[in-house]
Amino acid sequence: MLMFVASFLTFMAIGGFPSFVEDMKVFERERLNGHYSIGAFVIANTLSSIPYLLVVSVIPGALAYYLAGLRDELDHFAYYTSVLFSCMLVVESLMMIVASIVPNYLMGIIVGAGIQGLMILGGGFFRLPNDLL
Repeated sequence: MLMFVASFLTFMAIGGFPSFVEDMKVFERERLNGHYSIGAFVIANTLSSIPYLLVVSVIPGALAYYLAGLRDELDHFAYYTSVLFSCMLVVESLMMIVASIVPNYLMGIIVGAGIQGLMILGGGFFRLPNDLL
C-alpha cells in the first residue's frame, strides 16, 4: 500500500517541473548579477516547498491509510506519512537537478519520469515479497 501511494504521489510531483525551469531562468540571471549563490537558491527552494509537501503527504496519506484499514496507532501513521514526505522531497530534489541539466519542458519531464521509474525498479517494487528477504 505504501509503495503504491508513494509512487503515485511522486509521479504526480513531476507536474511541477515547468515551474522549476522558470525558476532556473530567473535564478541564472540573478546569480550572474551577484544577488545570491547556488546554495542559497537550493536551500530557499527546499524550505519553501516543505509546507506544500507536508500537506500533499498528510492528506492523501491519511485517506489511503485509514480507508485501507491499516493500524490505528499514531506512530504507524506518522511513519507512513514521513515515508511519503521523504519520497516527495527526493522527487522534488531530483526534478531540481533535472531542471538544471535539461531546460526543455518535455524532455525534462521524460528524463525525470525515466529516472524515477528506474528508482522504483531498483527499490524492489516489482519483486516478489519472498525475494526481498
